[in-house]
Amino acid sequence: MAKLIGCPEACYEALHRIRETSLVNFGSLFTPDRKIWTSRNLQRHHEMVVQRFDEGEGNFLSKYQHQLDGADDDTIQLAAELVYVQQIFTTVTGPKKKIANVQEILTWCDRAVDIPQWAIDGAAGHAGDQSFNQHRPWHLAWINEYLLHWHELPESRRTEILADPWSFRKDVFGHRTSLQAFQPMREAWLYIVFPDTFENISSRKDKKAIRAGFENLLPNGATDIIDRDLLAIRESLGKDAEPGFHFYRKPYLQQWKEPKEPKSKKQAGAGSATTVTPGPGLSTSDAPAVIESLDELAVSLMLEPTDTLSRWAALLVEKGQIILQGPPGTGKTFIARKMAESLAGSADRVTVVQFHPSYAYEDFVEGFRPAGPNHFEVKDGPLKRLAALAAADPSARFVLIIDEINRGNIAKVFGELLFLLEYRDEAITLQYSEAPFRLPRNLLIIGTMNTADRSIALLDMALRRRFRFIDLVPGEAPIDGLLERFLESNAPDMVYLAGMIDAVNEIVGDRHAMVGPSHFLTDDPRALTEEWAKQIWEHSVIPALADRFFDNPSEMSQFLYDTVRDQVTADDVVADQSEDEDASADAD
Repeated sequence: MAKLIGCPEACYEALHRIRETSLVNFGSLFTPDRKIWTSRNLQRHHEMVVQRFDEGEGNFLSKYQHQLDGADDDTIQLAAELVYVQQIFTTVTGPKKKIANVQEILTWCDRAVDIPQWAIDGAAGHAGDQSFNQHRPWHLAWINEYLLHWHELPESRRTEILADPWSFRKDVFGHRTSLQAFQPMREAWLYIVFPDTFENISSRKDKKAIRAGFENLLPNGATDIIDRDLLAIRESLGKDAEPGFHFYRKPYLQQWKEPKEPKSKKQAGAGSATTVTPGPGLSTSDAPAVIESLDELAVSLMLEPTDTLSRWAALLVEKGQIILQGPPGTGKTFIARKMAESLAGSADRVTVVQFHPSYAYEDFVEGFRPAGPNHFEVKDGPLKRLAALAAADPSARFVLIIDEINRGNIAKVFGELLFLLEYRDEAITLQYSEAPFRLPRNLLIIGTMNTADRSIALLDMALRRRFRFIDLVPGEAPIDGLLERFLESNAPDMVYLAGMIDAVNEIVGDRHAMVGPSHFLTDDPRALTEEWAKQIWEHSVIPALADRFFDNPSEMSQFLYDTVRDQVTADDVVADQSEDEDASADAD
């Protein structure tokens, strides 16, 4: 297979060095002049760590240091290099944290050992798998025992096996261990040694699901060697796909991975079913169809519970106008547009305007505009134009979206229309045309408001009373967990980003100043790599936080990408090992 899209060349250089050191020359990853990966050092590590295996929960490094108490420097350096190898596959742990773990182990040596730059540059990772954190002792034990087995083979046999990836796979799967929870490491080991042949997939269940999802590309059906089947599938897809595509990215992920069942209102404990009652532009006959389309839209937008939009629609059709409010990056405008199109049935019946400090009644409703030399005429603004369309077609729904509604001078922009928002069946005389004007009941209004903007304090009670307000706040339904759901469905190896955003918002505390998920809701998840995510963090997330901590710039250091990345990486060992096929299965 081609090198994976977005994976730096340095990562593959690191894999090559691991292969040559652990399986060929038995030297050292960090100090090439020393023989570290020898049978003697592996046996000593096995005696101190594997034969005195600690299955209890707790911090891995603390337990590892206790096991290695009294070890010589070569054994400790081997332990550090083993941990480097065990960590290199996963993206759950960030590269800075991986290197810090290895550096911590090297401090247990009496001699100084530096980590070379190639090892630092190549530590980014290849796929997401939490087991490489939680089950690290089991993974290390498997590597240790496999390499002891490797040393027992004649050199000629080792050379023969390394010349053929399928012979190597047979040897790897032929090795037995008494320990559990090793299987992800074994699958990753195939990729580490032969990344051109094997997939960056450590889950046997995922491999089976991928084969099942693309079995039509196997002319003779599935074989008893699942990795051969995956290679055949990749080669078949590669005729049309971009080289180095990920099975964990669109459009391939959706073809094999079963989506998680979204939370319905009942599952979320929200009570009885939604009822969207007839109101402006909504009849008893079309209410069920509206509910169904909005619920489907909520599922596609990954909002939970799935009846979120139909409940909002109930508020909208009852009052005639709502405001979606929340901090930046929570998807207010995006959701408003999608909801409006679903309610209106066509994007042609949706109009979007954005308020700003210079926006006036003359721009929004009507006002004098040049119509020739020394001549002005009253021209209709977007509100009157859409109202005319709605009045001419009372059986259809029309929606006006007012983006950033709080950035305008509401009293000045709306003028006498504040009256009509509450009394839609009545007419009022406009100040320029002096004509009577009504707001048709089938014209719905959705506003959006940024609660981090200090201008919200300027909204008077007259406006607040005429709108229903809906909160879109990180950590609260319906966007609680939205980024995690998006990443699980589109880039599962990057799901740690959701944890990073949650960690930042916990520090921020103020629900109106939190960071929303939209920074990472990219249209093309194939491009979502750690390097790209770090760029977005530095140039989008950090500026979003800067205003909040303007008076205390020193506090911004706690929000740096690497700092937060390390914070959300759990290194504690989980003692309760799963017995499913992703823990210890041997069969294909």
